[in-house]
Amino acid sequence: MELPWYWLGFDMPWFAFIMVLLVPGILALVFGFLAFRSRVTGVYLSIITQALTFALMLAFFRNEMSLGGNNGLTDFKDMLGFDLRTDATRLGLFIATGVALAMGYVICRGIVTSKLGRVSIACRDAEARTRFLGYRVERVQLFVFVVSAMLAGVAGALYVPQVGIINPSEFSPLFSIEVVVWVALGGRATLYGAVIGAILVNYGKTVFTGIMPDAWLFALGGLFVLVTVFLPKGIAGLLFKPKKAKVADNTPPEQEATA
Repeated sequence: MELPWYWLGFDMPWFAFIMVLLVPGILALVFGFLAFRSRVTGVYLSIITQALTFALMLAFFRNEMSLGGNNGLTDFKDMLGFDLRTDATRLGLFIATGVALAMGYVICRGIVTSKLGRVSIACRDAEARTRFLGYRVERVQLFVFVVSAMLAGVAGALYVPQVGIINPSEFSPLFSIEVVVWVALGGRATLYGAVIGAILVNYGKTVFTGIMPDAWLFALGGLFVLVTVFLPKGIAGLLFKPKKAKVADNTPPEQEATA
């Protein structure tokens, strides 16, 4: 059976790796350019992106896409000549995931601590004021949007070989909401907060599904509510406490009264 034209080249590892970055990056570039140019931000941007992913999910469910329809793509046996069913290969993928996480953190850390990162934080906290100062807010937002899409593409490429299946249900908005839960639980003030949240939430899934298989989702949701109420800055808020700047007292000393 001949593969569709859009699968051509993916049998070459170097080409597949480039496409892992380019495909989500180009999609984010086109969508982000149109959205940010129209100054669509905040909750409206979230609604539009979720609507887009839902539309893609419905499209990929169709068998005409040659992507397996409801069943998706399964039966991944080897990758770069390594058997995916062996423990050694699984360990290698786990290590590769950790390396990719570390590299992604370093890249994001470099962006945040740069001048561009400070401008992006200003765009987040005071978009109108940043625009008034002459910065092209749309370009900064588009850059962050594209970089995040490329990081998500790398994560997806490492996720599929380890679980052995990918189907259109992965486009469900529930997974996007779960990412928000990771960030809210771990803490929005730091980069490592999202990492902490992702580890805790997925560990909580494993624990609660074993203890209470019928009500694990309620237990996990209750834990999230408690953390949100009592720890508004997330788990990272307990670890990261910014130092309060000391205000210098420049008040001149009172002069002695002269007769």
